[in-house]
Amino acid sequence: MINKDKMDPMIEQKFAEADKKLQGYVGGLMEIVEKSSQALEDRILLAGAMISVAKMMYIEAAGPEQGNWFFDHNIRDLIPLVKPTIH
Repeated sequence: MINKDKMDPMIEQKFAEADKKLQGYVGGLMEIVEKSSQALEDRILLAGAMISVAKMMYIEAAGPEQGNWFFDHNIRDLIPLVKPTIH
């Protein structure tokens, strides 16, 4: 976990900006999910598609080996950032 007490103020601002963007993106994706289907099974399929796209983006940005590593090891770091946006 990152110790924000010892973080450079400029880096802390970038994290805050990224947090805000992420919350906006998650909110937008939740709207898509809510408008797309009322069936739980369809929502789960849509979530799986979103995860697949995320993994492809990691691989595209960092290459297959590093992209898979980032996805497998770092995706769990997003959970604390996403939780406040889940209603």
